[in-house]
Amino acid sequence: MSKPEKKTKTVTLRYRPADLEKLDRAAASVGLSRSAYIARKLQGLPIQPSRVPQVNWQAYTEFGEIARSLQNLANALNQKTSTFPNTQQPLTSALSSEEILTQMQAHIERTQALIKQLRLELCGVKNQP
Repeated sequence: MSKPEKKTKTVTLRYRPADLEKLDRAAASVGLSRSAYIARKLQGLPIQPSRVPQVNWQAYTEFGEIARSLQNLANALNQKTSTFPNTQQPLTSALSSEEILTQMQAHIERTQALIKQLRLELCGVKNQP
Protein backbone atom coordinates (compact mmCIF):
# COMPACT_ATOMS: atom_id res chain seq x y z
CA MET A 1 0.00 0.00 0.00
CA SER A 2 1.44 3.39 -0.96
CA LYS A 3 1.70 6.29 1.41
CA PRO A 4 -0.79 9.13 0.93
CA GLU A 5 0.65 12.17 -0.76
CA LYS A 6 1.51 14.98 1.66
CA LYS A 7 -0.05 18.38 1.26
CA THR A 8 2.80 20.73 0.45
CA LYS A 9 1.18 23.43 -1.67
CA THR A 10 -0.84 26.39 -0.44
CA VAL A 11 -3.43 28.56 -2.13
CA THR A 12 -4.15 32.10 -1.05
CA LEU A 13 -7.68 33.43 -1.47
CA ARG A 14 -8.99 36.93 -0.90
CA TYR A 15 -12.37 37.42 0.71
CA ARG A 16 -14.40 40.39 1.78
CA PRO A 17 -14.73 40.39 5.59
CA ALA A 18 -18.49 39.70 5.44
CA ASP A 19 -17.97 36.76 3.06
CA LEU A 20 -15.21 35.33 5.23
CA GLU A 21 -17.46 35.51 8.29
CA LYS A 22 -20.19 33.72 6.34
CA LEU A 23 -17.70 31.03 5.28
CA ASP A 24 -16.45 30.59 8.85
CA ARG A 25 -20.02 30.24 10.17
CA ALA A 26 -20.81 27.63 7.52
CA ALA A 27 -17.67 25.65 8.39
CA ALA A 28 -18.30 25.90 12.13
CA SER A 29 -21.91 24.75 11.73
CA VAL A 30 -20.69 21.37 10.44
CA GLY A 31 -17.69 21.12 12.76
CA LEU A 32 -15.02 21.70 10.13
CA SER A 33 -12.12 24.10 9.95
CA ARG A 34 -12.21 26.77 7.26
CA SER A 35 -9.54 24.90 5.29
CA ALA A 36 -11.31 21.52 5.53
CA TYR A 37 -14.63 23.09 4.56
CA ILE A 38 -13.18 24.76 1.45
CA ALA A 39 -11.30 21.60 0.44
CA ARG A 40 -14.44 19.46 0.71
CA LYS A 41 -16.47 22.01 -1.28
CA LEU A 42 -13.87 22.18 -4.05
CA GLN A 43 -13.61 18.40 -4.27
CA GLY A 44 -17.38 18.01 -4.40
CA LEU A 45 -17.42 15.91 -1.24
CA PRO A 46 -20.50 15.90 0.99
CA ILE A 47 -20.47 18.31 3.88
CA GLN A 48 -22.50 16.91 6.75
CA PRO A 49 -22.63 17.98 10.35
CA SER A 50 -21.04 15.69 12.91
CA ARG A 51 -23.62 13.44 14.62
CA VAL A 52 -22.37 14.41 18.06
CA PRO A 53 -21.30 18.02 18.44
CA GLN A 54 -17.74 18.31 19.71
CA VAL A 55 -18.85 19.89 22.99
CA ASN A 56 -20.92 16.78 23.77
CA TRP A 57 -18.28 14.06 23.24
CA GLN A 58 -17.17 14.17 26.86
CA ALA A 59 -20.73 13.88 28.17
CA TYR A 60 -21.50 11.12 25.65
CA THR A 61 -18.43 9.16 26.75
CA GLU A 62 -19.13 9.64 30.46
CA PHE A 63 -22.73 8.47 30.04
CA GLY A 64 -21.41 5.38 28.26
CA GLU A 65 -19.03 4.62 31.13
CA ILE A 66 -21.86 5.05 33.66
CA ALA A 67 -24.08 2.74 31.60
CA ARG A 68 -21.35 0.07 31.52
CA SER A 69 -20.83 0.35 35.29
CA LEU A 70 -24.57 0.04 35.86
CA GLN A 71 -24.68 -3.03 33.61
CA ASN A 72 -21.89 -4.64 35.63
CA LEU A 73 -23.76 -3.84 38.85
CA ALA A 74 -27.00 -5.24 37.43
CA ASN A 75 -25.21 -8.44 36.42
CA ALA A 76 -23.74 -8.79 39.91
CA LEU A 77 -27.17 -8.21 41.49
CA ASN A 78 -28.73 -10.74 39.15
CA GLN A 79 -26.19 -13.33 40.23
CA LYS A 80 -26.89 -12.54 43.90
CA THR A 81 -30.67 -12.88 43.54
CA SER A 82 -30.35 -16.17 41.67
CA THR A 83 -28.24 -17.68 44.48
CA PHE A 84 -30.58 -16.80 47.38
CA PRO A 85 -31.92 -19.87 49.12
CA ASN A 86 -35.69 -20.10 49.40
CA THR A 87 -35.78 -19.68 53.15
CA GLN A 88 -38.49 -18.10 55.24
CA GLN A 89 -36.67 -15.13 56.78
CA PRO A 90 -38.60 -12.59 58.86
CA LEU A 91 -39.01 -9.12 57.36
CA THR A 92 -37.24 -7.65 60.37
CA SER A 93 -33.95 -8.11 58.56
CA ALA A 94 -34.57 -4.82 56.68
CA LEU A 95 -37.00 -6.42 54.23
CA SER A 96 -35.69 -9.49 52.52
CA SER A 97 -32.30 -9.08 50.93
CA GLU A 98 -33.70 -10.62 47.76
CA GLU A 99 -36.47 -8.01 47.59
CA ILE A 100 -34.02 -5.15 48.08
CA LEU A 101 -31.75 -6.50 45.34
CA THR A 102 -34.71 -6.91 43.01
CA GLN A 103 -35.79 -3.30 43.63
CA MET A 104 -32.23 -2.08 43.08
CA GLN A 105 -32.07 -3.99 39.82
CA ALA A 106 -35.31 -2.36 38.63
CA HIS A 107 -33.92 1.10 39.47
CA ILE A 108 -30.72 0.31 37.58
CA GLU A 109 -32.67 -0.78 34.51
CA ARG A 110 -34.72 2.44 34.53
CA THR A 111 -31.54 4.50 34.94
CA GLN A 112 -29.91 2.63 32.06
CA ALA A 113 -32.87 3.46 29.81
CA LEU A 114 -32.62 7.14 30.76
CA ILE A 115 -28.88 7.19 30.06
CA LYS A 116 -29.44 5.54 26.68
CA GLN A 117 -32.00 8.22 25.80
CA LEU A 118 -29.64 11.01 26.92
CA ARG A 119 -26.86 9.61 24.75
CA LEU A 120 -29.22 9.47 21.76
CA GLU A 121 -30.31 13.06 22.36
CA LEU A 122 -26.66 14.14 22.45
CA CYS A 123 -26.36 12.58 18.98
CA GLY A 124 -29.35 14.55 17.77
CA VAL A 125 -31.71 11.56 17.69
CA LYS A 126 -35.24 12.58 18.61
CA ASN A 127 -37.08 11.13 21.60
CA GLN A 128 -38.22 7.60 20.85
CA PRO A 129 -41.33 6.07 22.46
